[in-house]
Amino acid sequence: MMVKVPLKSLFCQLRKLNATTDRSLAMAGLRALSTNVDGPKLQEMIRSIVPGLTSDKYKGQCGRLGIVGGCREYTGAPYFAAISAMKVGADLAHVFCTEDAATVIKSYSPELIVHPILDSSDAELQWAQWVGRMQAVVIGPGLGRNPSVLSNAKSFMKKVMELHLPLILDADGLWILLSDPGLIHGYSKAILTPNAVEFARLLEAVLGQQPRLEQKDVAANADEVEKLSKALGCVTIIRKGKEDIITNGHSSIICNSDGSNRRCGGQGDLLSGSLATFAHWSYMAHSKNSKLNAQLQEFGPSLCAAYASCLLTRQCAANAFKEFGRSTTTTDLISQIHKSFVCLFE
Repeated sequence: MMVKVPLKSLFCQLRKLNATTDRSLAMAGLRALSTNVDGPKLQEMIRSIVPGLTSDKYKGQCGRLGIVGGCREYTGAPYFAAISAMKVGADLAHVFCTEDAATVIKSYSPELIVHPILDSSDAELQWAQWVGRMQAVVIGPGLGRNPSVLSNAKSFMKKVMELHLPLILDADGLWILLSDPGLIHGYSKAILTPNAVEFARLLEAVLGQQPRLEQKDVAANADEVEKLSKALGCVTIIRKGKEDIITNGHSSIICNSDGSNRRCGGQGDLLSGSLATFAHWSYMAHSKNSKLNAQLQEFGPSLCAAYASCLLTRQCAANAFKEFGRSTTTTDLISQIHKSFVCLFE
């Protein structure tokens, strides 16, 4: 089953009106532009997993998340992922990086908890002391390709799966799978977020195929992503691109709402970080099993979280690009998270 949600520029534009009027106009636009799906029901699915902000909450309930990545060359990516997770609504974000990246990442924000363990000789032991506190983990932003670091990250990945936590693999986290694609086979809580180049590498490593040239028919592109998902045991894949193709091998959603014409680095880190928060929320909601949203029951928590993060990232990009145009950077997108979230999901 494939669901295509063509959310054009009318959808959820941030107007200089009150929030209630904004939402009603946005929903009117969605109904007018949707063709193959009841778009408001997909939005309601996402709203059903968002925890309310009430006075009885305690620190950690809305997310204790781990970001594994960050080395001397790449310190921005783990910061973008971690701060995005918190801006969406996670309570705590831990970054597990190499020693020479830690001070730099700490200097970006006091909000983040930074652990310089990724290149240490006892990395597995130190990881074991922390991973049990995590509720979702992202592996890959700024990871780099140092063999010993990748080996430690692979060990971290195994521990995450032993604990049955949502696992998001992005950037060089996907590089690990090229030599061992069976590592995450059948792990239903795994979500992969490849761009076009990363997807091509995975397709060749897993199926021995080269991707077809981009087809005008989105169904043809979706078919290729679905095949890869099934070959990996029906893990969830977000194939990022002009249209984000999201599939678990059984059901697929196409997210093609307006984003930004500016393709600056770091936008995928916003997606992976926000995805970790949504994944924790969706699995938490799904585990309650009472008054379960019908669409959440149909699509499952991973697909729900994936669609939410794609939609939010594109809305942030559209809003930032409208204001900054050619000068847009990922920092500008992150500054749009709150307004975009309220418009889309509250």
